[in-house]
Amino acid sequence: MITVVCSSQYPLDDFKKEVIKSSGLHNKIEFLGYENKGEFSLTEIYNRGLKEAKYDHIVYLHHDLSIETKQWGVKLLKLFEKNPEFSIIGVAGSKFMPQTGQWWANPRKMYGRVKHTHEGKSWLSSYSNDLGQNLEEVVNVDGLFFGIDRTKIIKNFNEDFKGFHFYDVSFSFENYLAGTKVGVTTAIRINHQSIGMTNDAWEQNRQQFAETHKDILPVNIKKTLHKGEKIKILLGSLMLNQNSIKEQVMVNLAIDLKKKGHDVTITSNLGGPLMGKAKRYNLKMVSVQEPPGFKLGDGKWTLKTQDGTSVPSQEKTLYKLQETNFDVIHVFDDVLVDHFQKIYINNQLINTTFSDGLFVNTNPNDKVASTINMKSNINDINIDGILNTYSEIL
Repeated sequence: MITVVCSSQYPLDDFKKEVIKSSGLHNKIEFLGYENKGEFSLTEIYNRGLKEAKYDHIVYLHHDLSIETKQWGVKLLKLFEKNPEFSIIGVAGSKFMPQTGQWWANPRKMYGRVKHTHEGKSWLSSYSNDLGQNLEEVVNVDGLFFGIDRTKIIKNFNEDFKGFHFYDVSFSFENYLAGTKVGVTTAIRINHQSIGMTNDAWEQNRQQFAETHKDILPVNIKKTLHKGEKIKILLGSLMLNQNSIKEQVMVNLAIDLKKKGHDVTITSNLGGPLMGKAKRYNLKMVSVQEPPGFKLGDGKWTLKTQDGTSVPSQEKTLYKLQETNFDVIHVFDDVLVDHFQKIYINNQLINTTFSDGLFVNTNPNDKVASTINMKSNINDINIDGILNTYSEIL
């Protein structure tokens, strides 16, 4: 049983029929459509819906969208039932709230999948991998579609925010701060028939939000690695062919990660006995001179310019052939840190170095997300501890 709340300056009769029909709830769904030609802020309208709703599970949504998931209402109720600690579930959100209040500032911290249609063109904005039937905890959700359990929310919509911006961010973020969980699902797919736009009113509310929460921002929560979830990992070393303890640990780590189902690539100078071990376990191996997504110029192979003409590649110049991103880049040599940060600008790094028989924490650059302290025993790798460290930057 769900109550749907929608505010619009346009008639909602047809939209109401579509929402009810696709919900799968038949006569167990209520639709509260509020005509609003600008007289009321969304926080006022949504608080009215919060009070007047017949059912405790309430969905707030925009009028300019279509719900592409059949029986979305049934699926949403099951998500709340299976995750009773969550009071708010949306289809897009972030684990990171910066000091500016611009919650999408760090794309790596965003979660959800939303289709957009604008001027006859449609595309899917994949903010994260498909979460399956899992929820990913976030600090806020986007207002185009989200559901709440009225019995578990702690804060109402903050009517200090006027107009049509930050009603969703303030509501979900303030509930998160109050101690209730906020989550994102990809099990419900939305097609938003417009694109988000900022304006002067948005900027004014952003400044108000940032000022209201200046004493606690930024806020960042780590990703939860759900059972069976795979992540994409790049392990980088300069001299794999030396067969040192450090490289042995890296190869063993790659083997353990692959056994757990993760997508692992090693980039290094290739060759030597470790190369044979890596091949036995079918590990992906690429030269550090040509890391994934890049190719070294040799003066022979050609590339096309913007005007369509072909020019020869320049010798010893590294060319980016395609956008390649990893969930985690784990570097085992300080000398590679700066290089990888330049070529993989959208990725954060984990750095591990080796000194006096032990792997030790180092942070040569404040852009390095984290470091790992590892024992030199190549047969005693704390794989769960390493995956926990990985999750902190996801």
